[in-house]
Amino acid sequence: MSHKTALKIYEWASYILILGATAVYFWLKSNGVAIVLIILVLAVFMRLMMERTRYRACEEENDELRADLRRLTQLLAEEKKKNQEPQK
Repeated sequence: MSHKTALKIYEWASYILILGATAVYFWLKSNGVAIVLIILVLAVFMRLMMERTRYRACEEENDELRADLRRLTQLLAEEKKKNQEPQK
């Protein structure tokens, strides 16, 4: 599963859980407080998973960019070395 898909799933799941908690609260009034709290904890967990997925996606992209930067720096150093040798 791609990071974008996971982000959308976690985001929508948290919204649905919040709406479900609201519906349960108004449907059960004072008897369903424990159920509402459990649903809200699940919603918070979904948001945490969304942020974790976003963080991991950013870290993977940063790793790719660092590897590209290392490769480009190495190519630049080799090119400079080639350009300096004929001048001597």
